[in-house]
Amino acid sequence: MARIETPATSISNPEWVKTLAGQAGSGLFSTLTALVQGLAGFAVTMLLGALLTFYLLRDGSKGWAAVTRRFSGWRGETVDVAGQKAVAVLSGYMVSTGALAAFGAISQAIIMWLLGLPLILPIAMLSFILGFIPYIGGAIGTLLAFLVAVKVGTTTDIVVMGIWTLVFNIVQGSFVAPIVYGKAVSLHPAIVLIAIPAGGQLAGIMGMFLAVPILAIAGPGG
Repeated sequence: MARIETPATSISNPEWVKTLAGQAGSGLFSTLTALVQGLAGFAVTMLLGALLTFYLLRDGSKGWAAVTRRFSGWRGETVDVAGQKAVAVLSGYMVSTGALAAFGAISQAIIMWLLGLPLILPIAMLSFILGFIPYIGGAIGTLLAFLVAVKVGTTTDIVVMGIWTLVFNIVQGSFVAPIVYGKAVSLHPAIVLIAIPAGGQLAGIMGMFLAVPILAIAGPGG
């Protein structure tokens, strides 16, 4: 009887190998394409942000003066005062956020150095950047350091980093950040503590970032 051999069951038939290689190559190409597109988008965003910052610093006062001139009498003064108030609030909020992010990154780097863990500098820099995202950013940054301890550290390193991660996020998120933000924008810490998660529910990460300065600008003193 003649032997029936199908491409799907024949080991010697190379078609299934080609098919599998083609699928794997297609998936890898799609992943690389998405990665390149993401990096390109990030680079374009950073470039546009840098250019916009440059032009705002150079011509911002002229542009604001042109805006206020369109309002006559007391209206122009009111708009000018409101604008100065908004700039002051946002400046104080950004400085406070930067200080908290720097404190978290430096303290995390010190703990990692004392434990002898690797990747101190890149993780500290990433933690500083993530620190500008309220609550979530600090948690992600400390989690990265904890994962490094889990991967290469001893049992003692893991326990110490785990305790520090837990304590740091609870203390900074529930006590230090509300007090610092409250002082910077003249809001009660309890209001700050409620406003950030409420902003996250309404508008995601951007809502968490903008909730406190918006409340401060729109408040009775704004």
